[in-house]
Amino acid sequence: MKGGYLQYNGKFVKESELLFSGGDLFRLGVGLHESFRAENNEILFAEEVYEHLNQAARAINLPLPEGFDIFGVQFRRDVSRLLNKNKLYLAARVVVHLFAGSNGTDILMSAEELPRGFFPLSANGLLLNIFTDETKAIGKLGNCEPGSRYIWMVAANTAAAMSRHNMIICNSDNFPCEVIGGSFAIIRESTITFPSAESGGYQATIVAQVANAARQCGFEPVFRENIGSEELLEADELFLMDNCLGIQKVLGLEERRFYSIKTEAIARKFTELATEYRKSRML
Repeated sequence: MKGGYLQYNGKFVKESELLFSGGDLFRLGVGLHESFRAENNEILFAEEVYEHLNQAARAINLPLPEGFDIFGVQFRRDVSRLLNKNKLYLAARVVVHLFAGSNGTDILMSAEELPRGFFPLSANGLLLNIFTDETKAIGKLGNCEPGSRYIWMVAANTAAAMSRHNMIICNSDNFPCEVIGGSFAIIRESTITFPSAESGGYQATIVAQVANAARQCGFEPVFRENIGSEELLEADELFLMDNCLGIQKVLGLEERRFYSIKTEAIARKFTELATEYRKSRML
């Protein structure tokens, strides 16, 4: 049977085992929580994932756990051990929690099965709205999960009430900068535009590789901090980016409806890049 084990500071514990008490709630709440995709026991685009974790930890002044090395060798090894222990030999979502411990920074990891296929593209498109109840402050926390956690919670409740799959979130200058749990990109003619780090939006770990895939498909990637809401509605196509699910097609934003022909081409190339990456790790 798959699953059943967590990894806490490098040691395996059963999911049913009691690890924390009520007194631990504060330190658990002020850490960071990130997830990413693995295939065949290897983190996909591990360099980007590891750098993102490093940047997120620095943003909240959290020292890296003991054993974290500059190349992420121990981290990748621990992920592989966790996947093997849970018999998740194909595709998996790995969730990483970093938080203050009694002797430095603790790391807790869990894993669950995902549909295999190196970021397979879902056949169904998503319906979105622009979130207008709150805006996100621009600052050093903006590019990682702790800076988005609470606005994601509020936006998710609004999305559920509106029967929408996700919401476009704007920064304090009213420029769209992220979505719940990820980022987005818009395509217009031969240009694909991403929110830049300066927008204050969450920077998904796969953005650089998606931009690479788009470039190989003949598109010009552009990163901007001032994408306007009207640009999203006037775009040829719009898609989301999720660290675990990859590219997600968007069917509609507000009343606007989109095709996904260009998105599908980029997603196919992105899958090719992810597959080639995994093969390169087998050499």
